[in-house]
Amino acid sequence: MPLSDKIRGNALEKTWVVMCPRWESAEHINKPHGWALFKKALEQVGSDYFNSKMDCIVCGNKFSLQQGVSEAFASDVAINDFLYNASERGQLEITVGKLTKIHFAKPFESTPTVILNPYLKHVDAVPGYITASDFVVFSCSNSDEEEKRNIIWHAIGNRASETIPIWRGLLSNAKGHQLGKNYRSEIVELESAFEVFIAEYLGKNLKTKLRQGTIDWLLKLSIEEQIKIGFMELAGHTLAKLYPTEYREWQKSVKEMRDKIVHRGFQATPKQAKDARKATFDLITRADTSSMEHFQIQMKNIGVDGPHLTFGTATGTETQQAIQHGLCF
Repeated sequence: MPLSDKIRGNALEKTWVVMCPRWESAEHINKPHGWALFKKALEQVGSDYFNSKMDCIVCGNKFSLQQGVSEAFASDVAINDFLYNASERGQLEITVGKLTKIHFAKPFESTPTVILNPYLKHVDAVPGYITASDFVVFSCSNSDEEEKRNIIWHAIGNRASETIPIWRGLLSNAKGHQLGKNYRSEIVELESAFEVFIAEYLGKNLKTKLRQGTIDWLLKLSIEEQIKIGFMELAGHTLAKLYPTEYREWQKSVKEMRDKIVHRGFQATPKQAKDARKATFDLITRADTSSMEHFQIQMKNIGVDGPHLTFGTATGTETQQAIQHGLCF
């Protein structure tokens, strides 16, 4: 069969995926729950992650970038956007029965996951020969006539734009457990990620205040003692005093839950796993605001005045299950 070649552009940009904190309200029914930030929104936020500088594209609710990313990170709707650090999407017209090859704007570190979504008219199509640089669309039809169909494709994977911290890699592992609905392992991984984050953060920032031997001794203590002593040295207050709400939520939803799972075989619910995700994200980003940068994702064409990607769930009748909301380009 003939092989047509679709060459992609090379422009990649970093952005954040956010969800409105009111995404479960009536105003969002069958409308987008979240989106990837576009250029105008990124400029509006700048590096002010914690003040309410964002407007929901659906309900107009104002919220901070940290709140929006926290909602997305805790949800079951945007798992892949935190499991990996790069996402690329596109749309194309294919001739049914002919192979169509797509080149990525930039190679992934390893073979990405590719998803195809036909639109306007159905077509039986699957991705194949997937490599770090490209993939092929296979399609078939029962008709002898040459037919054209439109497809939206989505590739997700990792690109080595920078060194990924160990704690961020552990959070990606936790996302893998979330995808498989293995909530016990997810919570254990979330707590491990937080401990590694604290060790990396204190190990780096205490070097100007303490001798290396003292730092090594500190990092052998329990996580609670590390947080207490380390932040007293760095900020003059414990993390529990600096951010009491976030600390309490982490202690209850992550640390204590992890201990119940490991020592008593506790079975975690989806709600408990969601609470653990949010608590982990919130305390990490409060403790180190620059950690927000490690939750960005690379995308092609993020849009200027409006999002090129929206997502959520759509519900039909009361007896129908929620289905993935259509992608918007």
